[in-house]
Amino acid sequence: MKTMKILCTYVLSGNGHLVPARTVKIELDKAGHETRLEQVFDILNMKWLGRLNRMIWREMLRHSSIEESIVGGADQSNAMSALVKFCVRFKSKTFKRYLEKFPADAIFATHPYGSTIFSAMVKHLGLNIPVYYYATDVFFSPSAAISNDLRRFFIPTEEGRNYIISKGEDPQKVRISPFPLQQNVKESPEMTKEEARAKLGLENIFTLQLNMGGEGLGSLSLLEALAVKEYDIQILIVGGIDNKLKKEVERVREKANRNIRIITTGFVKNVNEYLYASDIVAGRLGINTILEAFYLKRPFLVTELVYSVKPAADYIEKYHVGWNCNRNIGDQEKVIDMYATMTPPPHESLEEMEKNFSRIPIEYDAASLAEMLIRDTEEFKRGN
Repeated sequence: MKTMKILCTYVLSGNGHLVPARTVKIELDKAGHETRLEQVFDILNMKWLGRLNRMIWREMLRHSSIEESIVGGADQSNAMSALVKFCVRFKSKTFKRYLEKFPADAIFATHPYGSTIFSAMVKHLGLNIPVYYYATDVFFSPSAAISNDLRRFFIPTEEGRNYIISKGEDPQKVRISPFPLQQNVKESPEMTKEEARAKLGLENIFTLQLNMGGEGLGSLSLLEALAVKEYDIQILIVGGIDNKLKKEVERVREKANRNIRIITTGFVKNVNEYLYASDIVAGRLGINTILEAFYLKRPFLVTELVYSVKPAADYIEKYHVGWNCNRNIGDQEKVIDMYATMTPPPHESLEEMEKNFSRIPIEYDAASLAEMLIRDTEEFKRGN
């Protein structure tokens, strides 16, 4: 196999686009290829737009109750088309200069800005470089990602494939791909809850993981509701935690009953061990978090939804591997009350629910996705 140069691109909006790009890059590096991991707007010398995009995205997460109408409306607009035209006209030379320094054999993008803009630029410049898009939303893709200038459109689910084809993507370009699971989760030795808790120094009691997301913008409403409970429960606060959030957690901890253990972990590299230690994972639905929970067979309680992950919540309910309690604190409490105390006995035990994960038809393998990318790039080059 010939060594190739692969440009892996992402947009920094939390870790949802960065993690799969970085994970595939690692596998390409292992296979002996030369790679670069770059932000889209860095390549185009438009860092200001990258900062603006992230700022707007963070504000949408802070105001998730109105996020759906705003982002949903933007998804149906012509905003991407206007941005593509601007970049083709004013940034093609910048893009070409970058490729002269790093003559990529293929471009792999995990955000529509990269896939749609770069595929249009490649076509405009007359370059023989295939552009690939990996749909990080897994069950869905924004309309902005639909582009028949792409070489291939990778997505890990049949539901996602059907959706994007219905939106206009060429069916011949769409490939169901593995989900690029992070190596530390993929290669995680299996552990019982008791073993994981002992290793992490946790008590062996009912454990809820409250995931705050990469930006630490999740809600503490469920934590506040549970803090007054009389039963024993251990709550792990995982994810991005800044000083403001630390103070808010501490405020809740000071008022909490003594039997409620609140443990702030922040970002952890051993996410696998914390998942194994948990009975239930809860939080705003993020695709990387939920697929990691799927892989390690941990039920997910959806506390908040954003526009792009609504189909993921449907998927959770379809396979009976969690609960969609979007912004309904009462229903969220009922789930935790039921499983933490087993009174009344839940309709389906956690052990029974864990069996449902084997029915989920998703392959978890970043190395296989990297191989798909290389094989298809070889095929492309043979035909040109």
